[in-house]
Amino acid sequence: MKTGIVGLPLSGKTTLFKALVGPDFQTLFDKPNIGSVKVPDPNIEDLAEFFKPKKKTFAEIIFVDIPGVPGGAENSKRRNEIYTSIRKVDALIEVIDSFSRNDVYEQIASFDSDLIIMDLDVVEKRLERLSKEKLDSIKGFEKESLEKCLLELNKDLPLRNIRLTGEEIKVLSSFEFLTLKPLIYLINVKDSEIEEGKKVVEEIRNRTGIKGTNFISLPLKLESEITELSENEKKEFLSSYGLEEPALPEVIHATMDALNYNVFYTTGEDEVKSWLFEKGLNARAVAGKVHSDIERGFIAVEVISFEDFRRVGFSFKEAKSKGLLRIEGENYIVKNKEVVHFRFNV
Repeated sequence: MKTGIVGLPLSGKTTLFKALVGPDFQTLFDKPNIGSVKVPDPNIEDLAEFFKPKKKTFAEIIFVDIPGVPGGAENSKRRNEIYTSIRKVDALIEVIDSFSRNDVYEQIASFDSDLIIMDLDVVEKRLERLSKEKLDSIKGFEKESLEKCLLELNKDLPLRNIRLTGEEIKVLSSFEFLTLKPLIYLINVKDSEIEEGKKVVEEIRNRTGIKGTNFISLPLKLESEITELSENEKKEFLSSYGLEEPALPEVIHATMDALNYNVFYTTGEDEVKSWLFEKGLNARAVAGKVHSDIERGFIAVEVISFEDFRRVGFSFKEAKSKGLLRIEGENYIVKNKEVVHFRFNV
């Protein structure tokens, strides 16, 4: 799953992308840039410290830096190309420039409006085609689902604002609706306005109240500079701004929430590793995240929460004696931050 970073030209979106993936990443200005980012996780550090594996591997999220959306009628073709790229990602981070453009809320409303218009056009065209066709039960349900979307879009509201059933989401997925995608608004603030940015975020959050949307304020230039420093330099640099740690992990974890991700851990002499999986998956499906053979030959899963594992000194023997290490079947719903070991036979 991919998260697209979007915004107007010069809003700071490429600065965010390079702060996430690393300053040495060579970016293009006219095409999407794709990079993976490790999910910060102190639990992996603790597991690696105990098991002393040959390597430790962090889960990764894929970010796509999408070219800025230009204004003006003369750029309509270019805008359509960019919106096509936006349709291909699973979640969005919209970067809002708060220091060269004054009204943050107006920028947000304008962006929402553009996405709503694009989705409305898709819905109306599909409903027009369906009106000329003989409807079976499948197309009839599609028509009902699209009409439900039409009502919301005509109120100038995004589709993520309405409650959709699993079947409705399934039938609508092929349309790649822009306003169904989880959305994070990142307000790019000046280094000297970090606290003011937090107040702006709270105000906008209360003003919009739209579901499936998150708001973050970040001094992107400052965060970008931090990524180029050594660990010792980072502490001194952050201290000069009255900060304890970088804010980029907040963006990464907000992205995990937007993508509906949890994390699980595997351990061994060769490797300790964190893995991402969609919330609500059962043990057999989660096993497939490691390898399709494990999913196919799944027998059972041994599972313990990370906190319980830490309390017994990362000892499987001690965990088992205290009844903390459980054996679960394929329908067990894996929880966030559990250490797992799959039993399988192929």
